Amino acid sequence: MAIDATSAVGTSKTSATAKKNDNSPEAIQERFMSLLVAQLKNQDPMAPMDNAQVTSQMAQLNTVTGINKLNDSMSAMVASFASNQTAQAVTMLGRAVLTEGNDIAMKDGVGTGSLEMKQSADSVQVNILDSNAKVIRTMDMGPQSKGIHQFDWDGKDANGNTVPSGNYKFEVQATAAGQKADVTTLSLAVVQGVRNAGSEGSKLLTNLGTELSFSDIKQIF
Repeated sequence: MAIDATSAVGTSKTSATAKKNDNSPEAIQERFMSLLVAQLKNQDPMAPMDNAQVTSQMAQLNTVTGINKLNDSMSAMVASFASNQTAQAVTMLGRAVLTEGNDIAMKDGVGTGSLEMKQSADSVQVNILDSNAKVIRTMDMGPQSKGIHQFDWDGKDANGNTVPSGNYKFEVQATAAGQKADVTTLSLAVVQGVRNAGSEGSKLLTNLGTELSFSDIKQIF
């Protein structure tokens, strides 16, 4: 007997769709009702199911279908959030951001860094470090108040020589009333790219060679 290819394909698609939707709320409800009807038909006439049992099973059905619908809603929300975050990340290209770190990029004789004072300090000094963590320049910022402060480095070492352009490190030493003051170093970076990190969301790639999440950013310029 000849088999109609179109009919076969249609049947295959229908079966695949049915299988795919086996865990949908509608499919679960249909299976539950079929089982409930079968249970009622075959119950012991001398010990019929009481209303409390039926109500309990209906409540369980509502819980299961409700969870499935909630999962579908959450999945849609996550997908929407990821899409919005990617779109937002693209708008960050070329923007300067401030984030925790001690990297400082020196280019064309100019380097900019920042620090966040958790308290006022009587004395604040910034040490510029080379790739070997050696101090090549110390800058005195004097007393500083609580908050975020920016400093500029002219790209010169302690002997007045201009160092090669590139990425350097810095450290901050601050004191208040003779005691070490609480300070956080901040890096000024430029967003140069965006990477999709899957479940971690979008990552911003910077000129310092670092990857940032939106939650890492303290300020945007």
